[in-house]
Amino acid sequence: MKSKIFYALSICNLLAFSFYLFSFTSKDSSTTIDFQDKIIKVRGIVVVDSLGIERVIVGSHLPEPNLSGYGSRANSRGKSGVSGVMLYDAEGQERGGYVTDDNLGNAFLTLDSKSNMQLLFLSEPQGAATIMVNNNNRKNGITLSANDEDASVTLKKNDKKIKLNGDEK
Repeated sequence: MKSKIFYALSICNLLAFSFYLFSFTSKDSSTTIDFQDKIIKVRGIVVVDSLGIERVIVGSHLPEPNLSGYGSRANSRGKSGVSGVMLYDAEGQERGGYVTDDNLGNAFLTLDSKSNMQLLFLSEPQGAATIMVNNNNRKNGITLSANDEDASVTLKKNDKKIKLNGDEK
């Protein structure tokens, strides 16, 4: 008699456990959560390629740029952190971004070669703006800048600066 009761209880436990297990694996669409009107609040998002290399980082305090070929981070920003979006190439090298800095509140849009910043758009919180275009060794370039008091164009050829102002004759 005891064995029949034990057998019946074992079958009941197995059935109960099966129903319990299958209740979590239900494919019913009513259990999916709709996120289309939700806000996701995070400190950062890292997008990696199929090899696991970081290609885009969106974050509030972005990491320092990688040193080319060394696999380590450079301390190029000093104590001023930046937040925004950074773009990286297939080797993980920083190639540009759209950021704001914590120190002065400037907004930057940059495009970089593997070793230097080639193009910079800078907007200061007080309204001044600068555009810089440089060659790789920074010996040749153009800087356009404007603020409330002045506007200037600076040309640099073979490391010699030639400043053009509106009041020059």
